[in-house]
Amino acid sequence: MARAVAFGMFGALALTACSEPSASAPAPSATAVPSDSSRWVTSTTARATPAPAAGPIASGSIAAASTAPSTTAAAPASSTTTSTTSTTPPTTTPPTTAPPATTPYRVPVEPATAAGWANTHAGYPATDIFLACGASVVSPVNGTLLEVRRENRYSPEVDNPATRGGRSISILGDDGVRYYLAHFERIEDGLEVGVRVTAGQRLGDMGMTGRASACHAHFSISPPCPGKEWSVRRGVIWPYPYLDAWLRGEQLAPGGEVSLWSAENPDACAAAMADPNALDS
Repeated sequence: MARAVAFGMFGALALTACSEPSASAPAPSATAVPSDSSRWVTSTTARATPAPAAGPIASGSIAAASTAPSTTAAAPASSTTTSTTSTTPPTTTPPTTAPPATTPYRVPVEPATAAGWANTHAGYPATDIFLACGASVVSPVNGTLLEVRRENRYSPEVDNPATRGGRSISILGDDGVRYYLAHFERIEDGLEVGVRVTAGQRLGDMGMTGRASACHAHFSISPPCPGKEWSVRRGVIWPYPYLDAWLRGEQLAPGGEVSLWSAENPDACAAAMADPNALDS
């Protein structure tokens, strides 16, 4: 009973700490269960199925599509709509892969074994990783910094979706995938656009800047877009199956799933960059 109550409290935090506009087509629901007595994470029976690992995707571009563009993913979310609805993925287990040649992968907080996350997020695929305020946020991959936002420009009165991440960082991994971390209290000195980082390198302190109601790291995975935008960067595939695998020491690579999403949504970056708030990103 105590475990059920604790997990219920954590699930409520995961749904409210980092709310964003609702996506137009939420994924099917799944039920999160505790995996052990010390961390509240999703069970291995409640996971989305990433595509098999593929080679690095093209940096700064979207893969060509063999199917018609999605009619739902291209339109960015409204800057004034707030969702409190949980989006949950299918209940299947992803395959594991051999260690990738391009980069190691790791959970982007320290200590990872003390962190918690769920298999839900408000409105779109992303994962909120919970740990104490001031905990270390680290790079999940070897890569190059694409964006470093040291100023918290979020205003509740305006609620610009492009600034909801507060202090934030995005990384172009050596696998060609973009990794976004938001709500930092502080970002380490010397981290600027173009600087190389390595998996496990400290990026800053966990906080709750931007639109957040508790200290956590918003973590998302997406293809890189060639221009400024926020609606693809905030997350397009579910990170939590990868976090679960990385915590176990398995080097599950998201490149294949990101490539498939890109092929199915060839106009997503163009639509995101055309959003009226894109330049504020």
